[in-house]
Amino acid sequence: MSFPTKQQLYAQFAQADDAVYFASADKQQVYFGFGVEAALNSGDASVVKAWLREQKQPVFGGLPFDKQVTTTSIMAGYFVAPAVVYEVNQAKTWGQPMASWPTITHANQAAIASQHDDTTWVERIEHAITTMQTDVTKQKVVLGRQRQLQLTTTVNEAQLLQDLNTQQPNSYHFVLKHAGELFVSATPERLVQVKAAAFSTAGVAGTIRRSADEVEDQQLADELFNDAKNRLEHAYVVNTIKERLADLVTLNVPTKPTIMKNPQVQHLYTPINGQLTAAVNILDLVTRLHPTPALGGKPLAWAMATIKQLELAPRGLFAAPIGVVLPNGDGEFVVGIRAMLINHQTAHLFAGAGILADSDATQEFAETGLKMLPMMNLLKG
Repeated sequence: MSFPTKQQLYAQFAQADDAVYFASADKQQVYFGFGVEAALNSGDASVVKAWLREQKQPVFGGLPFDKQVTTTSIMAGYFVAPAVVYEVNQAKTWGQPMASWPTITHANQAAIASQHDDTTWVERIEHAITTMQTDVTKQKVVLGRQRQLQLTTTVNEAQLLQDLNTQQPNSYHFVLKHAGELFVSATPERLVQVKAAAFSTAGVAGTIRRSADEVEDQQLADELFNDAKNRLEHAYVVNTIKERLADLVTLNVPTKPTIMKNPQVQHLYTPINGQLTAAVNILDLVTRLHPTPALGGKPLAWAMATIKQLELAPRGLFAAPIGVVLPNGDGEFVVGIRAMLINHQTAHLFAGAGILADSDATQEFAETGLKMLPMMNLLKG
């Protein structure tokens, strides 16, 4: 049997009860998985590590952002070894190939019927800003907000995957379908990749908008690069990564960030790589790195307590480590931002912003709105 086309894989994803899609930012690794060979509901990294050692198939899933209780099966921590996995670029298959493929349909995409935002977010963020202004030991907290959308019908998942590739070609893609829920992330941010004894991660923090005008777009990039607040926020992230991994790896860290450009926003970006210095599982690196200051804050204990206090709902897989682990131990985890959870005709979108003592809460609210655009555009078709 010939290897399936992308359209056939999209159509099968829409038809399957359990499915997963993962693509690296450069699209050199593109995986589709269907069915369940084995699955684990757990947010405990040590439990997941032990379970991973028993799996012969690639495993996909994620750990929750923190230990707050969530009410959904995916968001509380979920990993699956699909019954069959297709790696598109190498035309490689794990498991028994499917005997037939569904007919490709062209059903209409859902539309947004209503939108409910977090109306008190600015007020709560100002509370955090005041705390940092009066206590210099409190340096940064990343605070998120969620938006709830009611849709006119269920989502056309095949079209959603196709639009994800068209609209967000330079992002990581992670889409997990289980128990009637669909978690979608088009994240720019890798947490860590392991290949043989080499690893790669990155510091991503500091954001400004894009412009359709090339000259203005470069001016915005220059403004971001030279902005003291954003450079300080970025330095927090890079220095923390270095501190947390020092005893596990040898590190190569550039002295200055570059600019990462995504369709709606651009970020300060520092690639970090090196060699593992011990027998380390990818989840060891994941648990050391998560949450980076780009997702949590500094000092970490205060930031995590503030997130729990000020955000209205647990994050679950939002801003959490999500990814793939191959049977040989190689793999890649990304950060579940630019994300949404769809359950029937309700979608929950998430976005966060790094809050410092000199932050402007209204401006940060606008930035989180920009970060929701990738998922809003997907739902708008």
